[in-house]
Amino acid sequence: MAKNIKILKLATGEEIMGEVLNVSEANVTLKNVVRVMVVPSRSDPNTPTVAFAPWAEFSATKDILVSGAHVICAYEPVKEFINQYNAMFGGIIAPKTDLVGFD
Repeated sequence: MAKNIKILKLATGEEIMGEVLNVSEANVTLKNVVRVMVVPSRSDPNTPTVAFAPWAEFSATKDILVSGAHVICAYEPVKEFINQYNAMFGGIIAPKTDLVGFD
């Protein structure tokens, strides 16, 4: 399961999500980076939904170095995003607490 998953808002307006491997004064290194996009829902095209798409899909490596000068902010994604991300990259998905009777 991936740890330290963050969403980075870039100066280009893109929001990317990945596992943070390293942070320095100049750069952030991420692994398995995806773009977070709002797209029309398949069931109702008038209702938006969130999708993940590959980012830097032509890279020969899964580790991507992003210039810190291009990062506007970084934040913790909601649990549903983390679960979906972990499912995409072979991690274990935590069950919803209401399914196992806990609050």
